Amino acid sequence: MRAMTTMPFFYRFRDALATLPSILILAILLFAGIQKAVKIETHTDDTLVQIALMEAEPPAPPVTIPTPQPSPTPPQVVKPLPVPLMQPVRQPQQQTVSATPVSNTPSAEMAAAPTPPKTVAAPAAPPAPDPAPPVAKPNSASAEAGYISKVRAHLNSIKRYPTGREASLQRPQGKVKVWFVLNRDGTLAEQGIEESSNSMLLDEAARKTINRAAFSAFPESSWVGEATHRFSAELEFIPGAG
Repeated sequence: MRAMTTMPFFYRFRDALATLPSILILAILLFAGIQKAVKIETHTDDTLVQIALMEAEPPAPPVTIPTPQPSPTPPQVVKPLPVPLMQPVRQPQQQTVSATPVSNTPSAEMAAAPTPPKTVAAPAAPPAPDPAPPVAKPNSASAEAGYISKVRAHLNSIKRYPTGREASLQRPQGKVKVWFVLNRDGTLAEQGIEESSNSMLLDEAARKTINRAAFSAFPESSWVGEATHRFSAELEFIPGAG
């Protein structure tokens, strides 16, 4: 009878008892999963870490702003103080009878009068030197005219009448106008006949006279700026005149 009473109890809960093993297995699996998730594994890194000590950068130098220099003030011109005119001091009139004693101290006006500053006389300026007298420049026109007259006189003094049989037979007579160019030192540069005498003998004698002449140098004040100058002279040839 007892067995019959117990069988219905298990039989009644047979479905719950059939699912109990699966519930236990599921609980075990859930517990194992939670333990695995909660467990934290420590991870060690064996790589070397290099630590370098770096020096701190020096601070930047302070920027100095140049201060503008004040412009120099011009020196002040001190004007001399005007010398005050001294007022004549009036003599006090004598009092007949005075009850108060007369004091010998100077009056307040005289004591308050400023003392005139001493003026120093400026040294006298030296007298201006006399202007130099103007240098008289030589007259170039007169120097040139004198040189030309000297040259022509020299040519007339050295001219020679042509000699030879032909000159003795023809005995020509006439004037020859010659031209010649001289350097400043008096040397001959060129020469020629400007007006012929219609006689080859006289023209040749005039050329020889120019070549034989010894001319002096130009005066310094004559023909300034010219390296050479052209001259002309008239030579007259007369038979028997030398």
